[in-house]
Amino acid sequence: MEEVSKMTLPLILKLVKRNFIALKTLFIPFILSASIMLGLEYIIISIIYNDYILERHPDLPLFLKTINVILMILTSIFIIYSNSFIMKRRRQEYALQMVLGLEKRHLHLISLFELSVQMILTSILSIVGGYLFGNLLFVMLNKLISKTQISIMQYPFSMKAAGITLLLCGGLFLILFMINLIHTSTRSPIKLMNESYAGEKKTRNRILIPMCLLGIIALSFGYYLALTTETIASSFQRIFNAILCVLIGTYCLFMSLSILLLQGLKRMPKIYYKPKNFFSISGLLSRIKTNVVGLASITMLCTFLIVTMGMTLTTYRGLEEQVNKQVKEDYDVYFDGNHNYNQETKQRVASFQKEVASIAPVDRFRVTATQMIAFKYQDGAFKKSPHEMGMYTSQLVYGVFVTEKDHNKAKNQHIHLKDDEIVIASSSPKFKNLDKVKVAGKTYKVITSDKDEIGNQIAGDSLYVIVKDDATYKDISNYYASNQEQQQSKQDLGNTSISFNLQSDKEAFEKAIPKLEKKYGVHVTVKDEVRKSLYELNGGLIFLGMVVSIVLLVGTFLMLYYKQISEGYEDKRNFDIMQKVGLDYQLIKQTIHKQIMWVFVLPIIVALIHTLFAGKIIYYLLGILGVRDISLFLTSYIAVIFAVVITYGLMYWVTSTIYYKIVQTK
Repeated sequence: MEEVSKMTLPLILKLVKRNFIALKTLFIPFILSASIMLGLEYIIISIIYNDYILERHPDLPLFLKTINVILMILTSIFIIYSNSFIMKRRRQEYALQMVLGLEKRHLHLISLFELSVQMILTSILSIVGGYLFGNLLFVMLNKLISKTQISIMQYPFSMKAAGITLLLCGGLFLILFMINLIHTSTRSPIKLMNESYAGEKKTRNRILIPMCLLGIIALSFGYYLALTTETIASSFQRIFNAILCVLIGTYCLFMSLSILLLQGLKRMPKIYYKPKNFFSISGLLSRIKTNVVGLASITMLCTFLIVTMGMTLTTYRGLEEQVNKQVKEDYDVYFDGNHNYNQETKQRVASFQKEVASIAPVDRFRVTATQMIAFKYQDGAFKKSPHEMGMYTSQLVYGVFVTEKDHNKAKNQHIHLKDDEIVIASSSPKFKNLDKVKVAGKTYKVITSDKDEIGNQIAGDSLYVIVKDDATYKDISNYYASNQEQQQSKQDLGNTSISFNLQSDKEAFEKAIPKLEKKYGVHVTVKDEVRKSLYELNGGLIFLGMVVSIVLLVGTFLMLYYKQISEGYEDKRNFDIMQKVGLDYQLIKQTIHKQIMWVFVLPIIVALIHTLFAGKIIYYLLGILGVRDISLFLTSYIAVIFAVVITYGLMYWVTSTIYYKIVQTK
């Protein structure tokens, strides 16, 4: 015993080396997965401080910093959770070493050396791998934001990003060492040995029913919030509460309902006492009881993965459509004042058209006078909105009003309205089936239009309203102009827009834009610039969605992998015992296979249910980014669901192969 207590450094290093060889099935996946997630951290940090990005896309770093915080939290959770699986597997090993004479300080020293080696390997792989993979993602990001003329030299190795990644890696492994230190310091060999045979903390029966009721209420309320969302504004307000309710409901129901259902099956003799069902139900009950937290976590990871990938793909596919909706012609110009009522505006508009035509040939000027009014939709009426209402208040609606005459002229249409009729076009289903509505105190019959006349220029819920004539237009404008924010436009009765395409000489016209803007006090919106801006903003969001999706994918695989390994070593003992008492080998194998299948299938099924209920609120949430094409949204999500299910199946195949190797090892 004295020789062991006077352990030398070479012996400790020898034990560390032996542990790495013996536990390579645990250590290698842990190091690789930690390296992938920290490598993604390096990529995001390096892009935040990349000079090329800062100069050309100054808005991107703000989004990147926000997502980086979320990524750091996810990375920390996954790495700490993975370490807990490794520690669970090694409890028996630590207990035996302590019985054989190793002191706790020796175990701490061994743990320190092991984690130091893991940290060094993880740091090297994450920084080197992050830099190499970052080159590819850098090119991809710039392609998404329509910058194709770039070189790898514009993505240099970032010492700052490497330093921050090293600090993060060191901090995480220091936390792991402290957790392991506390774990071994506060437990005796007997307690460690007992814990090595125990699963996750079991739920007591007396709280199962209250927990089940809480889960049903929380999940139902989360689904209710998602399904009753009717506007873009309400989706923004409700999404976080809905996520929280679904999160609580999922964990509570996994910890209670699944166990209650299996206990109910045990009380049915005709079902339970059949050989196949007896072993399957009892084994599944034990497996569920000891792994509910892991199963619920995998469910939520899969849900977030589907939603994130779905939003990313939908946004990417809808980029060009957003550009076309925001600026329908190559050039757009807005003048203060309605040219139909304001003589000065009329002269300025005519002068502008004449000057543009002298610079380059124009195919046609489309001149439209509109008035944008913010009001509150309540009880079938558009009411005056209080000044204190925020942009994302669920009842707030933005209406763009235009006369029948101006609309027909600008859009080359032939709409003819009666005195008590108006046309409403909206992307919100809430306004697609209106029969009548009260506007400015008068009730109108509503003719709905499926055309998206506003596009994505307004992030909130919006309407395009065509009224009969100038008198109606003035009445409505004056009625709502009593709102504080709209007082200044009372005299002008809206603004005038000119949109046009050029037949040739675009370069000459665009050189003259600064002069025209200064002379007429307007801003000329150029479609190519809008495209660049949207690709820059949404391209950055798409890139972040891709990174978060990779992290969620790695995290899901990580949890599945360690869960299978942990269960594999536990089931190996049960497998051996069942064989020794004379049970048929094929029956044992079928029983375990059925249990594993159920445990794996349950999270993805629940995740798909969550995704289906979340579809409506996610669709409205995408409206903030200007994505309002329902068919685009549905096809993107269906594609993502198929991809995630196939990937999840591959994860099952890989991890179950490792599981069966462990269970069947002699």
